Amino acid sequence: MNRNGILWLAAAAVAVIAIVIVIGLRSPEQTGRTASPSPSLTASARATATASASGTSSTPATASTAPGGAIYDDGFGFIVFEQQAGKASFRRESSNARLSSFDQQGFAVSPDGFSIAYWTPGSGPSPQQLRIIGGASELTLITLASGQRAGGIAWSSDGAAIAYSTDSGGSIGGAANSSTLNIYELAANGRHGTTIATETNTGWFYRPIAWDRSANIVAAGLTGEGGGMGFYVTVRIDPDNSFNVQRTDTKSSGLGVLMQSVRASSDAKFVLGVDFGSSDIRWWPLADYAAGKTQSGAGKRGALWRPGTHEIGFMSGEQLWLGDVDKAGALGLCCTAVSGVPATSSLRTFRADGSAALIAVGSTGSAELADFTLIRLGGDPKATSGDRVTFKELGGLATSVRFR
Repeated sequence: MNRNGILWLAAAAVAVIAIVIVIGLRSPEQTGRTASPSPSLTASARATATASASGTSSTPATASTAPGGAIYDDGFGFIVFEQQAGKASFRRESSNARLSSFDQQGFAVSPDGFSIAYWTPGSGPSPQQLRIIGGASELTLITLASGQRAGGIAWSSDGAAIAYSTDSGGSIGGAANSSTLNIYELAANGRHGTTIATETNTGWFYRPIAWDRSANIVAAGLTGEGGGMGFYVTVRIDPDNSFNVQRTDTKSSGLGVLMQSVRASSDAKFVLGVDFGSSDIRWWPLADYAAGKTQSGAGKRGALWRPGTHEIGFMSGEQLWLGDVDKAGALGLCCTAVSGVPATSSLRTFRADGSAALIAVGSTGSAELADFTLIRLGGDPKATSGDRVTFKELGGLATSVRFR
C-alpha cells in the first residue's frame, strides 16, 4: 500500500501530565537556555502564572466549586484546558479555584510526576521553545529555528532526559516535509539536542512515545493524514553513541492504531494504542511491536496505563476494568473491575500516583461543563467501588497533577 495514499488526519497533541515542585534541577552547560519566572505549584496556591501568561488566571464563571469529601487529596489536582486556545490552568482536587496558568502547544510529564516539559505556542517573530517547569524557575531547553515547528514530547523512564520531535516544510501528509526525532539529557554533560532519526519528503512525521534509558531504546510513531501510526520506530542508542533505527509497518490492517491513543507505561516497558476501526486495545513490549496482543473492542471509551503499574484501564458497560498485561493469557487481559459507572462515561485520567481514577460522565467539550467522578482505587478495586465523589468542571479537564 502506498504510504501517502492512506487517509490520515493530524494527531492532536494531548499529553498526560502530573506536576510537583522540582528542586535542584541542574542547567546544562549549553548556551541557549534561560531561566524565567514559573509557578511554584504548592497546595498553598502561591503561584500566579508562568512567564508566558500575565496575571493570575481567575476561575471561569461556568465552573462550580467541587464539594468537600474524604476522597479528595489536595496533594494532587488537575490541569484544565481553558476556553482561550492554548491556555491551561492548575486546580486542586477539592476546589476549582485556579492556582496558575501557562500557554502551551503540547506537554508531557516525567514518569515520577516531578517535572513538566512543554512547547510554547510561539507567535510572529517569537519562535517556539521547549521548556521545563520546576520549582521557582523555568528552564528553556530548545529554541526552534525559523521554519521549524514543535512536534511531540516524551520523557525518559528515569526522568533524566527527553525525546522530542520537530517538523518543517509542508503540512502533515504533504510530501515536501522534514521531521526529526531528537534527545535531550538534562545532565550538564549530557547530549543537548541530538538528532537520532530523520524523515524527509515522505509525508510522515515523528511523534515520540517513550525512552527506556535502562535498555537505551527510544520509541516513536510516524504519523500522517488520518491520525494513524503508519510506522512504529525504535532507535537503539549504542555505547559508541551510534543509533540503530528499526521501523515496523503498522498499516497492514485497516487504518491501524490511532496515534493520539498511543501511551507508554510509567517504566517505558510497554506501549498501548487503540485501533481506529475496531477499537481493539493493542499493547506490546517497547522494543517489539510485532509481539503485541489485543483486547477486542475494549478501547471504545478510552484506554490508559495506571501510573506505576502494568495495568491498562478501560471501560466496558457500567464498569471500569483494570487489566494487568503481565497476567494476560489466551483469553486476554486478566481484570478486576470497579462497578457502578454510567454506561456512557469515559476514562479521563488516573490520579498521578495511580490511587484513584477520574471518569468523565458528561460533555467532553472543553468550553462546556461536565460531570466527573473521582473513584479511589485500592489493592482490590471491587472492595472500594463505592468510594467516590462527583463534581463539575469544564470538559477540558485533561489530567491529574501533583503538588507535593
